[in-house]
Amino acid sequence: MDYYIVVLLLGVFYGFLVGLIPVAGATTGLIAVYSFVSYFHDPYMLVVFTTAIVVTSSIGDTFCGVVMNIPGAGGAAATMVDGFPMSRRGEAARALSAAISTSWVNGLIWGLLVFLFLPYYTKIVLYFGTAEMFGFLIFAMTCVIFISSKYWFRGVIALVAGVLLGLVGMDPDTAASRWITVIPQINLDTWSLTFTDWEYIEAGIQMIPVMAGVLAFPELVSAYRMTTEKVTLTKGVIKEQLIQGIKDSWKYRIDGLRGGFIGGFVGLIPGIGGNIADWFAYSQTVAVSKKEGHPVGQGNVRGVIGCEGANNAQKATSYVPTVLFGIPGAPFEVIVMGLLMYVGLELGTPAVLEDQRFFDVLLSSYLWALVIILPISYGFIRYAVYITNIPFKYYFWPILASLVWTNSQYTGLFDDYLMFAMCCAAGVLMKYFKFSRVSFLIGFILSHRIEASWVQFHTFGYGWEDLLLKPLPAMFIALAMAASIWGLFFNKARIDFV
Repeated sequence: MDYYIVVLLLGVFYGFLVGLIPVAGATTGLIAVYSFVSYFHDPYMLVVFTTAIVVTSSIGDTFCGVVMNIPGAGGAAATMVDGFPMSRRGEAARALSAAISTSWVNGLIWGLLVFLFLPYYTKIVLYFGTAEMFGFLIFAMTCVIFISSKYWFRGVIALVAGVLLGLVGMDPDTAASRWITVIPQINLDTWSLTFTDWEYIEAGIQMIPVMAGVLAFPELVSAYRMTTEKVTLTKGVIKEQLIQGIKDSWKYRIDGLRGGFIGGFVGLIPGIGGNIADWFAYSQTVAVSKKEGHPVGQGNVRGVIGCEGANNAQKATSYVPTVLFGIPGAPFEVIVMGLLMYVGLELGTPAVLEDQRFFDVLLSSYLWALVIILPISYGFIRYAVYITNIPFKYYFWPILASLVWTNSQYTGLFDDYLMFAMCCAAGVLMKYFKFSRVSFLIGFILSHRIEASWVQFHTFGYGWEDLLLKPLPAMFIALAMAASIWGLFFNKARIDFV
């Protein structure tokens, strides 16, 4: 048990640190864990460590958004709209205090609702047969394409490309090599050019370079090019502003709870999560404040509270589809799934769903991480400016070196670096041309599940009429259609940088 406490504390401090680093957040922090995942001989220790990272990075990334006007992660982007103007006029401590209080309370509420009752939610899986799972996957893919991005057609292309890339390697039915890419080789003796199969990907393309190159690297490049405006904290008023921020979170608790509800709901929808929840919550706060004659957007603490309510709430509920069905509720959950798979905990399988110890460890590590991070966050406010005002160029190279090191752990050969470089190039191009990287990654991680579900759907004699006549599949198809219509015509919170 002492080891679990040590691992929990390490996860808390590591998660808070990566949250403070601009654009890093839970995603980049979790990717780096791959380089030392082999040291977790007890799989439940990795559950403790990853959960602590998710909880604490969610709070830590608020500091960058408020003080530097650069999000620690995508989810803190909405906080910057009102948080940074408050910092400019000397109210950084108030904004941070209100954000931390709101995020923490909603994290506690939704964490209890999710992790305390998660073992009972597993009974839902009993109602999912082949047709139900196939309908659920259609609903998940539709949400990823039409809700999280403005460019739905490019989202379709990105999703299909991710699925195709995920299927590269050995065909599980025939054991034959599938879509193995040929690469040029030069014979130095004859100076002739030949093309051979790339044996490196015969077992499939690894998750680590895809996640690091497509998702993390483009954000590092963007942050490196950003300019920041330094702010200062007046030491004499930090305590007063901290108390005022707590009072603000109580005064505007309806905005915070509304944001928590939105974040909790969005987290339940497979593949969405992340920054979209914060922008949804913020857009509702803007709408309500305009009706009341107190608009946000120019440094109103109410805007900070509204979006921060969705922060930890979304992180908690995104575990539901991830654990129950093995379908990630947010991009960071893709990495959590991969890490736990390394130690034998494959989420969404009967072995995990029947493991009571897994659920106990998940609940306790989540709650203890919340308890520990609260005083740390409040105490760190007075030092936030000194840490977060460090130019990003000093973070860039260590983070990049960490990603390269992580990707080189597969074989240690040149192929590791080549694959990572290819994924980085693909990620930069996708970001530049507005192809949804989240859609691509979700397609990649779910490729084998989509293929298996498709094969089972046809092998067991199901037809498209079963999706429309059976209750659960019909409900998912209806929800998919509603998500498509709403995403195309009514969604005002779509974003173009995922």
